Amino acid sequence: MRVTAQGARVLVAVLGLLVVGACAGDPAAPTARSTDSAADRLSVLIDTDVAPDDLVAIAFLLASPRVEIRAITVSGTGEAHCGAGVDVVLRLLERLDAPTIDVACGREMPIAGDRAFPDAWRAGADDGSGLNLPSTARQPFAGTAVELITRTAGDSDELRVLTLGPLTNLADALTSHSDLAQRLESVYAMGGALFVPGNVRFGGPPDNEVAEWNVYVDPTAAQAVIDAGLTVRLISLDGTSQVPVTEAFAERIQRDAAGPGALVLAELFAGHPFMTDGSYFLWDPLAAAMAAGYPLGSFSAARVDVEEAEGPEVGFIRPVEGTPNVEYLSSADRAAAEAVLLEVLN
Repeated sequence: MRVTAQGARVLVAVLGLLVVGACAGDPAAPTARSTDSAADRLSVLIDTDVAPDDLVAIAFLLASPRVEIRAITVSGTGEAHCGAGVDVVLRLLERLDAPTIDVACGREMPIAGDRAFPDAWRAGADDGSGLNLPSTARQPFAGTAVELITRTAGDSDELRVLTLGPLTNLADALTSHSDLAQRLESVYAMGGALFVPGNVRFGGPPDNEVAEWNVYVDPTAAQAVIDAGLTVRLISLDGTSQVPVTEAFAERIQRDAAGPGALVLAELFAGHPFMTDGSYFLWDPLAAAMAAGYPLGSFSAARVDVEEAEGPEVGFIRPVEGTPNVEYLSSADRAAAEAVLLEVLN
């Protein structure tokens, strides 16, 4: 996803929020593993819509010694279309000399409605965001995203799912396999805006001030995932708005990039001025780092409902009173995030 809201109104906080932070030293936090041996790596399935910052997130997790990527699914309801998106991911894996990882796509229409990312954004994602990506003999998984998710969950202990686009694939898998939720350790989802403005008015309907793009495109999917009884941690705009891409960080990347992943980020920064003009944030790389257990911020608990009805608030993750059903990223440490991102990518 891209472009964030600036200024505008802040929603009133709901009673009963419970801090369950992921700060360093917090025993309740999803902290990093104490050892980097293969046996102790987190098993992660990435669901991506292949936006520019998704490519950085994938590169980060490939480089991290704390994670084993078990599979990658492409959200065809996100920025990339299925065929092109799968091709971009396979060629990115080739460029990064990654091990063999199964890649599959799901449906290309939301579960309900017909909302979509702007055509220009989708064309850019289909083109790999302009990255120099090699050809590859790697082939897609011979099945759908739902089949790959369920197979991977069956083959993995405590599989963690990281979604970087609309939650369509995961919602379809949870709906079609009633026992899947019990086999997933947790879901980290880059999406939502609870107590800060949304961002769909940038490129989308100007009267919607509350929705974030990934949830806006398929709110029915987001609600289905939340209702599945999983541990759901939202890497929401509440936290990601605290980690802008600064000019100083972009210059540091251009100067210090050495590893394959860091060179991907440097190439993206060089080719896309919008990523370094102050309007871009470390959305998906931060989500990847949090999913990998790096203590870069704090989560708070809330009960939410997703607005599914058409209108100026469709896609809003609305805080309501009651027992919490999600955790959302309420704070993030920009300096720590920058340091971890560069270190791991290098």
